Amino acid sequence: MLLGAHESVAGGAWNAIARGRADGCEALQIFARPAQQWRARPMPPDEISMFRSEHATVGWPAMSHASYLINLCAGDPVILDKSRDALVEELLAAEELGLDFVVLHPGAHLSAGRDDGLWAAAESLSEVHERTRGMRVRLLLEITAGQGSSLGCRFDDMAVLLERARGGDMMGICFDTCHAHAAGLDLSTEEGYEQVFDAFTRTIGIERLRAFHLNDSKTPVGSRVDRHAEIGDGYLGVLPFWRLVNDPRFAAVPGVLETPHGPDKLPSFARNLARLRALVGAPRPPGPPKSQALPDRADPRQGRLFAD
Repeated sequence: MLLGAHESVAGGAWNAIARGRADGCEALQIFARPAQQWRARPMPPDEISMFRSEHATVGWPAMSHASYLINLCAGDPVILDKSRDALVEELLAAEELGLDFVVLHPGAHLSAGRDDGLWAAAESLSEVHERTRGMRVRLLLEITAGQGSSLGCRFDDMAVLLERARGGDMMGICFDTCHAHAAGLDLSTEEGYEQVFDAFTRTIGIERLRAFHLNDSKTPVGSRVDRHAEIGDGYLGVLPFWRLVNDPRFAAVPGVLETPHGPDKLPSFARNLARLRALVGAPRPPGPPKSQALPDRADPRQGRLFAD
């Protein structure tokens, strides 16, 4: 697996390359537009040029993560239009920067229901495809944790979106390990790992898996709560990451960290990349998986994990 991290673009997008070098990346994810804003300033041509020049020196697979505000099945027509426009802008920005992929959460149906939400999201994806024809960059739908009414926590959801959306044959999947685990896909055991990827292969097709987000989970399997942890420190444990980095099916797939800052408030990417690389070619990690028992919500040390 080509291991990397989601690096900051503070001071200019090109700085993400230097940060990636310092952390030991061989794949990269960035925000090409603000993650929590609708409006974004156009990226100046010199910033685009500098990023492309720096990126050419490393040649890493690179992707951007789309804004968290985008909801392709929003019931409010104003939000829906904003979401579609924002996704088009995300793809345009990624194309200008020479990125390979844009990673997107499909959206939340709110009170519309799953089926209506999937139809609406597929229609949005179809419109965006029509407005971005001819681009090299590809859209990846991200596996979600299933919080609230979020779509994408089931492989069936993704298969429906890829089938119904015009241009769906050109899209792929980004598999987030924390999200999958929280959604109820138990990767913490060898049996669970095999079952999850067998189901993915049957339902979507393993060739559609184009990128990973590599994160441990602060909450147990099936919690539907998205809280990232450092590699080996959460409910996933080391075993699934050992399996992933040694799985020949994923030898050329980029896997990027989105692990939280450590106790020192500094990025944890270099430390977690070292943990992952130590697993490559290593013997199977010893010890049983961590218990997946739900924590006590009344316990203030654990219940805070379930806060909205």
